[in-house]
Amino acid sequence: MKMTGLLRYNRLILIALLGLAIALVLSQVGRRGNPNPRPVAYLGSDGVPEVVLKQNQLDQYVVTGRINGERIEFLVDTGAADVALPYGVAQQLGLRLHPGAVSKTGNGNVRSWTAWLDSVDVGGVVAHQVKATVLPNMAGEQALLGMAYLKHMEVWLAGGRMRLRPYVTP
Repeated sequence: MKMTGLLRYNRLILIALLGLAIALVLSQVGRRGNPNPRPVAYLGSDGVPEVVLKQNQLDQYVVTGRINGERIEFLVDTGAADVALPYGVAQQLGLRLHPGAVSKTGNGNVRSWTAWLDSVDVGGVVAHQVKATVLPNMAGEQALLGMAYLKHMEVWLAGGRMRLRPYVTP
């Protein structure tokens, strides 16, 4: 009888430890993905809005933002000239596509289209009339937030954080 009780007790401890291990793994998966699902801008001391993004465990800046008011996940990519969108995302957004050229990507040259985005919003820090490149072979639903948006911003990187604010001409 005592042995049966001990086995039940050990089984409960094992189940509890397994539950904790699963919770830990799931929390780490989330941190590696998008640590900025709902960024919010605040007003800097000069009244200009700023947003601070956290780096994920892969040292990337992933953030949920908006294109023309529609939610989309971005990977910040300073090496991308434009905002890069998968073809399917461009269709979902109802973008008007203009014949592009051949785009040079990390995976080689691909045919692309150009679109103009009325607005790109990251936590309330907005740029208007942003150029996008639409790529037919770009996988997933994540967009690249490239220099077409970032060139309108002042960008600071420090301590695993990225601070964005609109560039204001002095």
